[in-house]
Amino acid sequence: MRGRLFRGSSVDNAALAEALLTVAEALDFLEENPFKAKAYQKAARSIMEMGAPARDIIEHGDITTVAGIGSSIGSVLKTWVVDRDFSLLTDLKARLPHGYFEMIKVPGLGMKKLRTLHRELGLSSVDDLLAAIDDGRLAGLKGFSDKGIARMRRSVLDVIGYRGWYLLDAAWSWMETMIESLSDAGLSVLPTGVCRRGMEVIEGIELLCLDRDGAHDAVQSCLGDVPGGRFSRDGSSYSLHHPEKTPVKVWMEAEESLVPALFVTTGSPSHLEQALMLGERRGVRVSRQGVSHSGTVIPVKDEADIYALLGMPYLPPEVREGRDMEWKPGVDGMLGGLVTRGDLRGILHVHTSMSDGHAPLKDMVRAAKDRGYCWIGISDHSRNAYYAGGLSVKDLKRQGEEIDALNREDPGFTILKGIESDILPDGSLDYPDNILKQLDFVVASVHSHMDMDRDAMTERIVRAIRNPFTSMIGHPTGRLLLSRRPYEVDMDAVMEEAARQGVSLELNAHPMRLDLDWRLIPSFVSRGGRLAINPDAHTPDGLDDVRYGIVIARKGFLTSRACINCLDARTAKEALAARWS
Repeated sequence: MRGRLFRGSSVDNAALAEALLTVAEALDFLEENPFKAKAYQKAARSIMEMGAPARDIIEHGDITTVAGIGSSIGSVLKTWVVDRDFSLLTDLKARLPHGYFEMIKVPGLGMKKLRTLHRELGLSSVDDLLAAIDDGRLAGLKGFSDKGIARMRRSVLDVIGYRGWYLLDAAWSWMETMIESLSDAGLSVLPTGVCRRGMEVIEGIELLCLDRDGAHDAVQSCLGDVPGGRFSRDGSSYSLHHPEKTPVKVWMEAEESLVPALFVTTGSPSHLEQALMLGERRGVRVSRQGVSHSGTVIPVKDEADIYALLGMPYLPPEVREGRDMEWKPGVDGMLGGLVTRGDLRGILHVHTSMSDGHAPLKDMVRAAKDRGYCWIGISDHSRNAYYAGGLSVKDLKRQGEEIDALNREDPGFTILKGIESDILPDGSLDYPDNILKQLDFVVASVHSHMDMDRDAMTERIVRAIRNPFTSMIGHPTGRLLLSRRPYEVDMDAVMEEAARQGVSLELNAHPMRLDLDWRLIPSFVSRGGRLAINPDAHTPDGLDDVRYGIVIARKGFLTSRACINCLDARTAKEALAARWS
């Protein structure tokens, strides 16, 4: 029902929890048994807090042994996982306004207001809402001020503009499912286009399929068998449209044109234009059909061969965005040092169940160890974030003692004590210095008053940077992709001050954020700044979001030398607290 719900054949804990929350929200909107809605919410939390895959227990054990999951919901979970029967979700969806799942994306439009708009004005979609705002029908409704209505109109226009776009994680997940399905049918398939480049939001998935005997029939069979999908053919390409998935296009390519087609379809239009111009000057012609030099066809075994003909080193897909720096002499010196998953030795910005995380400290630490990290930085929400269970000074002390004990148990793995401290409207942090200095690092983040004007917001963040206990600025622009615009802020001034003060900027790897924007990374690094690729994890599986941060970091030409995560624990700790003495 939502983008993350039961992607492909995977039914992981996050998908199950989201499905349970969807049921809870639907029951709440329909004003059915409130205790039932709360039971589904409780079950969702229980699933999220599990350290093991719920699917295994549902299939082979008794899920009702998990606290918070009763027999009724246990039966529903079994129906979903074992029988693949989602009729409960389908039936509830049919009873909701047809545009419900788009309307809940409008900031400030909570359940109570949604019900009011639907019942009193008959609004069922954001299009209805926009028309009602423009007609003045919201004026006078309880809970809707003139200023709030004006803000809502801007948000509605944003939501309408987001149509047809998908977050990177949803697109990649669906792409991987489709590649697996096609590969299982004996086809050779390669991703291309914006998905291969790892853009933060995606309009469509493009795949290249080797055209050989039986390939067309196999593609038609695979795409045509997708439940709820709409399949079509246009010459040598096939398309799949699904109401809840990223559109897919499969291009059939002959073996001799597969590599040239991959080259031509991967880069942005600007990158391709620059490549073709460079080729012209060298007598090299590159097209989707093949490569030639002075009229002679040149066979190529991979894209590196094509770049070599252009006099260039191989450019990874992520960087092919058409910037001048891609073609500058000496670019190969940067490419070899681009950060990879294997370079990461530790991770920061990890939440636990002490604030709004869904797993205890021990589970998050174990998950980091299982993924091969040498250190982890715990940073729960601070006391001002009451809505997220922010830690009191007493809570912070108790967590610190638990971290000390775990560090003594395993000297080979380091847990850093930190906090995600709210940046208050005046730029101060919400703990006194004598508390902050007891920590190993501080992530300073804006979580409130996001509608400040550009000058005020810039001054607010710059003041936080100047706090001697700020180690880094979290999600620097505050954007939520396809949901909330960045706040108004002079990022040039922020980056300049952060580099001058030795404060890192976060590259928040959560797929809804991917903030710092990759377009700003070269500018910050050129000033001497360092970044941290942080998962902003609230569950053990959330640690894996670094994969999205890494592709964004590489798009920004981030090298391991400028990445905090690539330091050993001792050096990272020193770097994060370098200004504290």
